[in-house]
Formats: sequence, structure tokens, C-alpha cells
Amino acid sequence: MKTPAVTRSKANLSLLPTILLIAIASAAYAAEPRQLLLSRDSKPEGEVKGLVDVVISPGFDDARVSVTMDGQKIADGVIAPYRIPIDFGLQPVEHRINVTALTADRKRVQWVTTINRGHLPLTIKVTPADYDNRIFEAAVTAPDGDPIAGVSLWDNGKPIATLTAPPYRFTLTPEHLATQFVQVTAKTKSGEEVADFWGAGGDVHAVTLDVRTVPLFVSVVDRNGATKDNVDASLFRIIDNGTEGKILEVTKAFQQPISIALLLDASSSMTYSMKQATAAAVTFVKRTLKEGDRCVVFSVRDSPRREIALTADRQAIESALTNMKPSGRTSLWDAIASAERELKDEKNRRAIVVLTDGGDTASIMSFDEIDRLTKESGVPIYFIAYQEDAIVDPKEVSRLRYLAGETGGFVAEASSQNLQAKYGDIEKDLRAQYAILYQITDFAKRNQWRRVNVQLKSPQLVARTIRGYFAQ
Repeated sequence: MKTPAVTRSKANLSLLPTILLIAIASAAYAAEPRQLLLSRDSKPEGEVKGLVDVVISPGFDDARVSVTMDGQKIADGVIAPYRIPIDFGLQPVEHRINVTALTADRKRVQWVTTINRGHLPLTIKVTPADYDNRIFEAAVTAPDGDPIAGVSLWDNGKPIATLTAPPYRFTLTPEHLATQFVQVTAKTKSGEEVADFWGAGGDVHAVTLDVRTVPLFVSVVDRNGATKDNVDASLFRIIDNGTEGKILEVTKAFQQPISIALLLDASSSMTYSMKQATAAAVTFVKRTLKEGDRCVVFSVRDSPRREIALTADRQAIESALTNMKPSGRTSLWDAIASAERELKDEKNRRAIVVLTDGGDTASIMSFDEIDRLTKESGVPIYFIAYQEDAIVDPKEVSRLRYLAGETGGFVAEASSQNLQAKYGDIEKDLRAQYAILYQITDFAKRNQWRRVNVQLKSPQLVARTIRGYFAQ
């Protein structure tokens, strides 16, 4: 499906896959964000994480400033007062920030600042330590708090040796070296995994081989759209980028905890519907969340406001919902981006549930950017298109359907008469999901889009899940 084109009204900000630039003009966070000064002479101390107000001092007036982080542009054409809000994530990670300032008369200054030095991400690099004796070594880094659990040597899609402590050195047999190809993976305690490769014809570390199990959450409906929760596991078949995956396990996902981001349109257009909308959301929370589940609440207005962080406290969630006050416009894409960021590090099953009475009118992000972000995140998005006094623009509903379809969710059109029932449809869908573990063994380039197709060996049943993902 072709992504609908959208014209941006603000073009000086762009999005990194893992770094969200968000507006901080609202009280989206309970505390003021930390301020980070970037100048030619500044040396940031301590850990930098979470939402940070980045202030740049170019050293002269009337400059336009560009900022890149780890080689990727995150802001361009920033003017005085040279401030950029950046969410660096929950954990401190080393970043190289490059600042370039340019004046109208072409005066230019550039410098690089490194933050969180020593806090390294998960990486692996395999090289021949002693090629003549067939010895290869893997250099590995890992985040703080998530140490390496094991480094494995692979052959034909299967691990043949694993080391749990450095130095990670492997001696290959003549048969292995005869292939002129070496693959090694590193796995952390939390289950994160990366792979690297060495080839006699040159460094091929930019290619990854998906050999680990891949989790997938799938909903099944019949031809009438009714959710089914009694499907035999033998009926499932998964095609990953044209290759059939080996299904290892099919279980009921409801037994797994879930983290839900609940987004409610709190713009001015919801003034007369807010009370009913929040009451329906409260009922959804009561019926859906079980012990071990968590929920975060965002109100969608001029800029997204996090009403309460991820919590299992139902009373606090209900209080956050009922205390919402409508005002301003609708920054729907920014709110979804904030929700994706909140759920990013959750190991639970995840979902985003959005109630809106119209399209986006205030976001910094473009539709193309939120399309990319939601595909990368792989979190199903369920939309309730609320229509009361006015009809939601069909073009806006089409965009919602596109995002929902790409992520494995759906769009329900609701009015005051059936709003609670539409929330109930989402609840049933989440309860009936299947958790599938499958394995693939073909090669993929990093950041390659891989199409996923779940088929059922029954003409009466249809599977709904993410339509693909970017290989990491």
C-alpha cells in the first residue's frame, strides 16, 4: 500500500529511529527537564538520559545551527535561542553530538561533544586474531546493567560453540574455514542479540543473519470480523520476507502481561464529549488490565501530555483519565511518538489504544515520520474514530486505517451510543491474541524492511499482525 503523502508545516526537525524530538511547551513531564549546554568549551558531566533541554551556544549571533548525533541529523536550521528538546531514553548511552553553526556571511564553526562516555550500546565485531591457526576473536560491548550472557559461533544456522566470558576466541576447524565465512553472535542477559560476520572477500559485518526466534503477536478473525480464540496451532504458517519461518511455539498471549498506552483526544473539539470519553476509557481499563499489566495515559492536545507514567495502579490510572481537561489543537502524531517511546523498553506484550475525533492539526512530526516510527516499533495501534456532532474526515480515517493495518491493529468508528462497545472490541482482540515464536535462517541487510505474512490453513479465517519490520 502506498503511504499517503503529507505536506509538513515545520521542516527543521527530523526524527532518529530511537531519538524522539518532542515539544516541551506543555507539562508533559512532572519535573522540568535537565538542561544540557553545548558549546566549544563545554564538557558535560554525569549521565545524560531522559528528556533534556539542549541549549547550544554557537559563539556568535544570527547563526543557523545543525545538529547530528552518531552520524544522523536530528535538527537543521535552528535559530536563536538555539534550544532543542531531545529524549535520550531511559538508559545512558554514549553519543557523539556534532554541532555546526553557520551565519549569513558564511562564518562557520563546528565541534563535537561526547556524552555518557563509556556507556556503550550492544555491539560485536569479529576479526581473525591468528588466521594461519584458524583463530577468530569477537570484540563485544554491552550496555550498563545488561551484561553479555554468551557469545556464540554459528555454522549453517546453528550455534556450535558458546563462550560466557572474555576473551571470546574461537578456533575453527579446517572445514569451517574452507567456507571463507565466519558468523558470531552476542546475547545479553535480557535477551538482546547482535551478529557480525567475517568473510575472506572483505568485511561483511553490515549483514545480519536472523537465526534467533522472533516473537509475533497475532489476532485471528473469521470472514465476518469476529475474533477467534480457539484456533488450532497447526493452522498457522508464517512467511518472513519470502522465506517460510519455522514455528517453534504457539500459545495464548493473554497469559502474558501487557503494557498499554492509552491516548485520549483532549483538544478543544472534545469539550462536550470529554466526560463520556474518559468514562468509557476507565471502564476499558477496569475490564482489560489484569494483575501484572501496566498502563500509561497521554492526553492529545497542542503537545502530548503524559498524564501518568507506566503503572499497575488502576486507581491512579482512573484518576488521570477523569481529571483530563480539553483545550487546544490535536498533536496526534506527536502523541503516538511519545507513546512508542514510553513502550520502547517494555519486555511485555504491548499495545497503543487511541481515541480521537479528528486528524492531526498540531504535530511537529509528519505522517511519513510516524509511519516509519510505528513500523520500527512493531506495536499494534487501535484507533477509535469518535464521531458525534461532526463526521471525521474520510482522508484522516484512511490514514488511521493505514497505520492500524501496518501494525496489526484496527480502526473502530464510534459514537456516544456505541463508544463503550468499541472499546470492548479492542479488549476482546487483546484477550484473544496468539503469541507465536518462529525462527528464520536467511540473511538480511541491516535496516532492511522485511514483509511478514501470517497465513491460516483455513479459508474461513484471517490473521492480523504487523505487516513487517526493519531488520536490526
